[in-house]
Parts: sequence; structure tokens; C-alpha cells
Amino acid sequence: MQLIGIALVIGSILGLISIPRSIPVTINGETQYLNTNALTVSAALERDGFSFEENDEITPSDSSLLLGVEEIKVELARPVNIKIYPENQEISLITAERIPEKLLAEADIEIGEKDQVLIEGKPANMVEPLPYLGDYQLVVRHAVQISVDDVGQSSMISSSAENLGQALEENDIRLNQGDRISPELDTTLSSDIDVIIQRARPVEIQIQDQKIDIQTAADTVAEAMAEAGLGLQGSDYSIPDSDQPIPEDGQIRLVRVREEVLLTQSTIAYTNEYIQSDQVELDNSEVVQPGEFGVEVTRTRVIYEDDQEVSRIEEITWVAKEPKTQLTGRGTRVQVRTLDTPQGPIEYWRAVNVYATSYSPCRSGVDRCYYGTASGLPAAYGAIGVTRAWYNLMVGQRLYVPGYGIGTVADIGGGVPGQYWIDLAYSDDDYVAWHHNITIYFLTPVPDNIPWILP
Repeated sequence: MQLIGIALVIGSILGLISIPRSIPVTINGETQYLNTNALTVSAALERDGFSFEENDEITPSDSSLLLGVEEIKVELARPVNIKIYPENQEISLITAERIPEKLLAEADIEIGEKDQVLIEGKPANMVEPLPYLGDYQLVVRHAVQISVDDVGQSSMISSSAENLGQALEENDIRLNQGDRISPELDTTLSSDIDVIIQRARPVEIQIQDQKIDIQTAADTVAEAMAEAGLGLQGSDYSIPDSDQPIPEDGQIRLVRVREEVLLTQSTIAYTNEYIQSDQVELDNSEVVQPGEFGVEVTRTRVIYEDDQEVSRIEEITWVAKEPKTQLTGRGTRVQVRTLDTPQGPIEYWRAVNVYATSYSPCRSGVDRCYYGTASGLPAAYGAIGVTRAWYNLMVGQRLYVPGYGIGTVADIGGGVPGQYWIDLAYSDDDYVAWHHNITIYFLTPVPDNIPWILP
């Protein structure tokens, strides 16, 4: 009877199993239904055409009996690529795991407190399953040690940021305008690094009437000016010199230097040369060739500092145009003319304005009386004294003197400096005093040897 009971139970179970039933199958979050009377999970899935890879995950396991199973869940394995920085390593695996923490454990990757795990550039939630995707790309950033020297104060920080700037921001280390940092903020954190920060201080740069205030961590004057967009050009200079450290008071002066080259012209006077001309009447002058002024050019270099002249140097002078000599013709042409006088008409060939004085034997300005002349004629009316220069050229020349009459060059006197001069002789009894200018006339005949220019 006992065997019959067991047989009936087994028969009942087999009867139940042999009856097809609908079971939900959820694959990567999507549910569908299959009707099966299979005994195991794997048999049910295979009969319905499902095929799986080795790394796919089936719940319950594919060897489990289907009896009592309410749902079959399948997580299909997918490629997972993990890049690890700063080691520059890459690990690939095929897995059905979607929880980042377990994924990294499966890849044997340890995560420290400061490390980062990124998916599509964003921090990953380590305990929440990833959405269903065809593959996963993970980035693991292990923290590096950063030694920071901030104006002599040292600190040690660790960061898994991509670059130095992000790491400092994470650790609330701020840079102000003008601060300097080495290495640069965009430096990739590929290993432990040492960082030096130089803090900016106020600097005032004076340029002409303008003052420029900057914050700078520069070491030298030149670096500070460069940060202000200023530079030395040509002969410009700075106080202090550009290669010197920035002074304690932060005061810098930039002096702009410029040069101008000036060309100035001045005239060169021409000379006057006299020549004899038979086209010009005696004792007259006429310009035969006009003179022309020359031109002299001087090059001067003028130096300005901040638009104020500080020096002027004449560098060179040259003649740009030579002067042209003026030629003046002095007349040699004798023209005989007639003049009516109280004594009747006279012919003369030269007329000269002179200063006339008079003398007599005992009025000659010496301490005794002289009754003779240099030519041997008596010192009396009709004898005319002249300077030695005239006497040598004109002795014996007959002259008409208005108010005196006709006389002959016969004696020598001292003369009056700077003037043509004659001395009219009288006897002591008929002496007349002369002290004025008058025009005298040289009477014909014309001598063979004429002094063209009167001395």
C-alpha cells in the first residue's frame, strides 16, 4: 500500500509538470512570457529558442528545477572597458555585472578614499546598477600626492582630479589675479608633484602722466611691465633697470625715449668780385653777373624723454649748394662832357665828390711858412694839394673846382681819413677858408694812363 501511495504522488507531480504553464522571463529589464512544461530552467529557455553565453547571469541558475519558479531573470554579459589613471592602464572584461563597486572588484581594482570613478565624464554611484547599455566605459582616477609651497607655507594634499587646477579647487586653494604657480594649472596629474605658489603684490608703473596699478608676482621689473602690457622699445629705459628686482615700495617708472632728426638750412653769403668793364662809364659800377646765396644744411639729432627735450646734438653740416660769386664791372669807358661855368664852358672826363680844405704858405698847419709845393710850383692860387696816392697818379692834372676855379695837382697833403680830399692853395693875402664837400671836374685832355679806381 505504501508503494502504491508513493507512485500516486509521483504520478500527480508528473501530471502537474506535464501541464504547460506561462512563466515571465526578464532579459536586461525587458519581460516576455514563455509557455513550457520543461523540468528545468535551462530546458525551458532552450525550448523557447533562447541561447546564452558563458558570462551571462541567469536567476535562478539554469540547472534549477522549474517547479515553483515564478520568474526567470537573465543579465546578458557585456564588454566593460576600464581606464586607470595616472598609471595609464586599461582593463577589459566581459561581465553581466552592472554595479560599479562589484565591477571594479571583479577587475581586481582597489578604490581609495580620494579616488574617482567616472562614467561618461561624471562621477559614478558605486552601489547603484548601471543602466542597460551595450557596453560600459569606466575611468578610474587614483589620487596623487601634491606638495604645495604657498609663499613658504607647505602643505600636502591628494587628489584624483584630471589637472592641477581642479585639484587645488577641490582643496580650496585659490589663486588671485597676478598670482603665479608652477607648474601650470592645466598640468595633468600623472604622478606625485611639487607645486610652488607665488602670491602677487601691488605694483604701480608710472608712464608719463599715467599710472598703471597691477597685482603681480613677477621677480623683475621687466616681467612686471610685460604683465601690464608694457615693454621697452628702442632707447626706452626703466627706473629701476629692467633686469633688477621690483623695489620694496613697488614703484616703477617707464621712460619713453624718442629721437628726431632735424635738417636746418642757412644761407652762405656770396662774395663780390670787381672786374674792369669798358661797357660801363668811368667811376660807375654795374652788376655783370648776379651773385647767388649758397645753402648750408645741418643735421641735428634731438632726444626727448617723455616728450621733453633732453639733448640736441649737431651731427654734421654740409654745403648743399655752393654760393655763386657776383661779378661787378667797374667802368673804364671815358665819357667827355661839357659843363658851363662862370669862366665859360669846360670839357671834363671825370667828376668826383671830395672834401675840400685850403691853405697858404703860412697857413699850412706847421710852425713856419712854406712857399713852394712838391711839384716846384709856388704855393699860391692855382696849386692844389692831394694825398700822396693821388699825387703819384695825378701830378699835373688840371681840375675845375666850383667856387675856386681851375687849378693843377701840384702838392702833397695829409688828407682826411675815409674821404677823397683836396687842399686848395692861396697866397697869404687872398686866403679863403674851405671846409666842405664839393664836386670837382678833371679837365681834358684825357691822360694816357688813367687810374680806373681812385685810391
